[in-house]
Amino acid sequence: SKSAQAAGGLPSSFYTVALAAVPQYTVLIDLAVALKCFGVATGYLITIGDCMVDALDHMLLNGNPESDERFIIRLLLSRHFWVVGAVLAVLPFSFKKTLDELKKASAAALVFVFMLAGGIIAYASGVADPCEGFDDVDDCRGEVVAVTNASSMISKLPIFIFAFTCQQNIFPVVNEISFRSQARVNLVIVFSIGFALIIFTIVAIEGYRTYGSNVRGDILSNYPETGKVTFLRICVAFMLILHYPLQLDPARRCITSLMEATSTWWQEHKKEGQDGHYRSDYFHRHQSVGIEMRGNNEEGANFHHHNQGSPAKSKRLSPELPLEKNSSSDNNLFYVITIAFLLLSWSIALAVDDLGVVLAMVGATGSTLVSYVLPGLIYIKIHPQRDASLACACVQLIVGLLIMPLALYFTIAEQ
Repeated sequence: SKSAQAAGGLPSSFYTVALAAVPQYTVLIDLAVALKCFGVATGYLITIGDCMVDALDHMLLNGNPESDERFIIRLLLSRHFWVVGAVLAVLPFSFKKTLDELKKASAAALVFVFMLAGGIIAYASGVADPCEGFDDVDDCRGEVVAVTNASSMISKLPIFIFAFTCQQNIFPVVNEISFRSQARVNLVIVFSIGFALIIFTIVAIEGYRTYGSNVRGDILSNYPETGKVTFLRICVAFMLILHYPLQLDPARRCITSLMEATSTWWQEHKKEGQDGHYRSDYFHRHQSVGIEMRGNNEEGANFHHHNQGSPAKSKRLSPELPLEKNSSSDNNLFYVITIAFLLLSWSIALAVDDLGVVLAMVGATGSTLVSYVLPGLIYIKIHPQRDASLACACVQLIVGLLIMPLALYFTIAEQ
């Protein structure tokens, strides 16, 4: 949020801050963010299909070949059917233009998160039997140790980073938050990351405490096939449906920036070519492209100028900016990108039934880039003042540069 203000006011995006910090890599940064979000969103569709098939499998099949082979049964147990259903379910949320319009869907998703966490706690505390159907408890529960080996831990880092990768949404949050100030933005960041940390910690500890070394990547696959677990699987599916637009939105913003920058660069290229010369640095000079970046940047820039040298004033961000009405071409681009994203994501989810390796690669590269490397690098470039924040940014950048190759190596080695 500080980098967004220092980059020249609001509205802001990854493109604007990257342009101010590392202009030679703006296109690559937008591309990396878009691909990361696309990979995660596609993984959501695959997981939804798998969850629904697993949830209904033991409910619909009764061991009678004649009834089990009925068309309706085969249809409901088809992963493709549920992938198509998932895409249809996300359609109403996919065409929202701001995160504020998605707040009700996000709140509903939290209900399913609480249900899932509550179910895991219930099994860990003995309210429900986690080893139902096992003759020997030792076959159900594995060994519980405090520390595992280093290579195993490093290979799981992409999953951990994946869980906390939400930095791509900080710019629309800053742009849309009411009564905008640095204190309010900081509160949102601390509350959201803190809440996620608490939920993830509870689920991880309770799941491991229940099954020890036998715990699987998909914790629900450890539990017995009962009605309670079926309900939890359905909760996961609905949660991912409601989370899908939160990956589509930042990807769409980045793709919009790329397409508009490319279009304007091509027009400049043709114009300058007619004049007998060509400039290849257009992407580095181009300012404020994309739907999200249309707004009163002059107001933000003036605010930043007036606040320079005044620590007290600099703690506040620019006041809320009026949203301009999008032109017809902007709306057309918005819908084209959204539909293309949905169709491509849907096609891959139908064709591929296991994105485990791909998502591990995305986590090791794209998520590390978005979570560690880019925030640290951009802050260092835009805020050269030597203070505690700069030291933290340096540490963040170094950690990201170390994690990326190590996690990638161990992820590949484990395949």
